[in-house]
Amino acid sequence: MKVDGPLAVLDRWGRAALPGAVLLFFVLLTLAPLRAPFLSNALPLLPALAVFQFSLATPERLPGPLLLVMGILLDLLLGGPGAPVGVSALGFVLIRAAVMANRRYLVGVPFLFQWFGFCLLTLGFVVLVWGFTALWTWTAIDPVPALIQYVVMVVIYPLIGPLLARVRARDPLNVPELSRGTARPGETTS
Repeated sequence: MKVDGPLAVLDRWGRAALPGAVLLFFVLLTLAPLRAPFLSNALPLLPALAVFQFSLATPERLPGPLLLVMGILLDLLLGGPGAPVGVSALGFVLIRAAVMANRRYLVGVPFLFQWFGFCLLTLGFVVLVWGFTALWTWTAIDPVPALIQYVVMVVIYPLIGPLLARVRARDPLNVPELSRGTARPGETTS
């Protein structure tokens, strides 16, 4: 039996806690009073970006209960009286499920394809939140702010997405197909 040292244990705990900590940071960042004209409008979609990026690499480190808690926390922090609670949680779980179902098309591909996948999932997330909010409050909500929020997030993704990709743990699916699974037991690379 191999006994890990304290640094190895801390490293393992840190890697396990990183996706949840980044998601919590983005949820709390949505309350930041930024003075940028359109950036503050896009902040509610930052947690969806974190869910997308970490679901690409390590979806097991973003379990459903964590996504539910973070989504409900986001809804409670952003929603006013009468706002639906749980819509963001549903959106996070659906984003994670969609990414997990399509990982073979999203991992190890050029950035443009990942960006396109993010655009599709974020559009679905925005429509879901807008639609549920309109139904819950039973009022006609103007979709233009939601679409502006979506466009700003699509423009911000090339800046933040690669940073999160560098932070997340190395995914074995990022290894090129030709070199995946060709080593024999005990064989080392030169």
